[in-house]
Amino acid sequence: MFVAKVVGHSMEPRIPDGSHCVFMADVVGSRQGKIVLVQHHDIVDSETGGGYPVKRYRSDKRYGKDGTWFHERIILEPLNKEYEEIVLKNCAEGEFKVIGELLSVLK
Repeated sequence: MFVAKVVGHSMEPRIPDGSHCVFMADVVGSRQGKIVLVQHHDIVDSETGGGYPVKRYRSDKRYGKDGTWFHERIILEPLNKEYEEIVLKNCAEGEFKVIGELLSVLK
């Protein structure tokens, strides 16, 4: 686990600007609907200019005939509707990384 300071208003009211949050590292299994801290070389958060946004995760997968799958698109949703979602299409393996899953917001 680790603690990170989350700056910005896109995840309000759940995560107020400047909050310290506890994240679980090495996230395994489905991330669907979870609030995560992510890294991608093309992401620049519109609010802070940072490259490590905290957003709610959704993805659409495409399955091949051989049973393999890939992310057709990954959607990173803000909770505050005044902000736009970040959409990543056809992410190659290793291009996108979930750094941690939100466990709690410290008071």
